Amino acid sequence: MANKKQSKKKTTSSSDKGPVLFDENIKKHKESQKETIEVEEKDPDAYRVSSYMIKIVLIGDAAVGKTSIRQRYLGKGFQKEHLATLGADFAATTRIIDNHEIKFQIWDLAGQPMFKNVRPRFFKGCFGALAIFDITRKETFQNLSNWMEELYQYSGRGVVPMIILANKSDLAEEREVTLEDANKYVDQLNKKTKEHELENFFLETSAKTGLNIEKAFEILGQYIIDKFSSSEE
Repeated sequence: MANKKQSKKKTTSSSDKGPVLFDENIKKHKESQKETIEVEEKDPDAYRVSSYMIKIVLIGDAAVGKTSIRQRYLGKGFQKEHLATLGADFAATTRIIDNHEIKFQIWDLAGQPMFKNVRPRFFKGCFGALAIFDITRKETFQNLSNWMEELYQYSGRGVVPMIILANKSDLAEEREVTLEDANKYVDQLNKKTKEHELENFFLETSAKTGLNIEKAFEILGQYIIDKFSSSEE
C-alpha cells in the first residue's frame, strides 16, 4: 500500500500541466465562493438575480435603421450616413431588467435581397425579433410579412415573439405609414399567433432621438423570459 501511495504522489508531481491547472481552478473556485459569501453578507438580494442569455435578431429591409437602432442601444450614438451590413453583424450587451440579468446576443441581419441565401444560418436559435420598417417608405412596411416568413421558418423554434418598430418617427412630415395602419397590422398578427400563445407588440421609434429604443429591448427581453423560462427559474 505504501508503494502505491508513493507511486501516485510521484506521478502527480511529475505531471507537466494537469496538477498546476487543477490547483489553479481550485484556487479560483475558492475565491469565487469567498466573493459570493461576501456579496450575500453585504446584499442579501444580490444572489437572487436570475441570469439569462437571449439571442434576438433585427430584421427588415435595407436602410430601415436596424444598425442605427442597435448602435443607439449600445450607447454608440446615431450615424447619419448609412453603412450597409454585409450578411449579419453581431453585438452583445448585458442589462438588468426587472431583477433579471440578461445578456442579449443581437444579430443585425442584412436587408438586401442578395443576402437572402446566407441569412437562414443567423436566424437559428433566436428567441425573438425586432421587426423594423421605415415610416417614410411604405414598401418596407409591406415587406414585413416576408421577413416574418423567414423568421418563423429558420428560427428553429417556429413562431417567436416580435416587436414591430415603426422607425424614423423624427421624419413625421415624410410619413407614408400611419400609426393606425401599423396598429391594425399588429392586431391582425396577434390573432394569428394567439394559437401559439404568443403576443407581438408595436412601438414607434427613432434611432436619431432614441425614442423607445431602450423600451423595445426591455419589453422583448422581459416577455421572452416570462414566456420561455421554466417556473423553477
